[in-house]
Amino acid sequence: MAVVEGTHTQGGGGLPVDFHVEYEVVGNVVHYTATFGTASANSTHEGQFDFDPSKVDAAAAVDAFMQNHIGKADFDIAP
Repeated sequence: MAVVEGTHTQGGGGLPVDFHVEYEVVGNVVHYTATFGTASANSTHEGQFDFDPSKVDAAAAVDAFMQNHIGKADFDIAP
């Protein structure tokens, strides 16, 4: 499985959230297992999302997907 790791800022408060994502691509679908970590909690989620490989590579799509969830401050309920 491929891996993307990084840190994005959560919501308006600017709380940094670390993430580690293991993923695989089947066609235009990314299947992932993501672990999110903050100073107070860790959570792990599995899910999938569609992307257009002609416009963005899978690693960039995963990073953008995680940034979106963390930015909305809903990483603890990510699909």
